[in-house]
Formats: sequence, C-alpha cells, structure tokens
Amino acid sequence: MSAMESMLKYLNSGREVTTRAARTMFKVQNVADVVYRLRNEGHVIYTNRVTTSRGEQTFAYRIGQPSQSYTRSMKSRHVARARRALYQEAITASA
Repeated sequence: MSAMESMLKYLNSGREVTTRAARTMFKVQNVADVVYRLRNEGHVIYTNRVTTSRGEQTFAYRIGQPSQSYTRSMKSRHVARARRALYQEAITASA
C-alpha cells in the first residue's frame, strides 16, 4: 500500500493527522503534496492550523463533507473552482 493510500485510509477512519505525525506514520517528507494529490482525486480534505502540546503551530488534516458547490464543480471536472469553494467555505466558517 502506498503512502497516499495509507493516509487516505487513516483519514477515512474519522481521525485527523498532523504534519509531523503523517511524516512519521506514512514515511513521507512532503505531506502537503500528498494532500494535494488526494484533493485532485476528489477527496475533501480540510486543513486546520493547530497548536501542539509544546506550543508549536502546525497543520492538521481531516476528511470532511463536501458542499453542494464543491460537488457540482468536481462533477464538471472544475478542480480549481471546487478548491475555491472549499477555501471560501473555510473562510466563512472561521469568521
């Protein structure tokens, strides 16, 4: 099983993973690239900034539910438009 498949299986189990943990667990250096490729395959992966117990800020990744605008854009193969919908929703949700 590839690192990308392993990470997807882990995320699909309902858990989230930080950048550092993903590097260790899945033996990848560029976690953002793995997430980028998974998103291009149509998986809805959210990125959240979290603070570790040591006080360091890092990113945590998790699977989420796609919105209608994201689903419509992906069905019509407009990946860039789908990503914009995801980012816009994330900005709106945090405001």
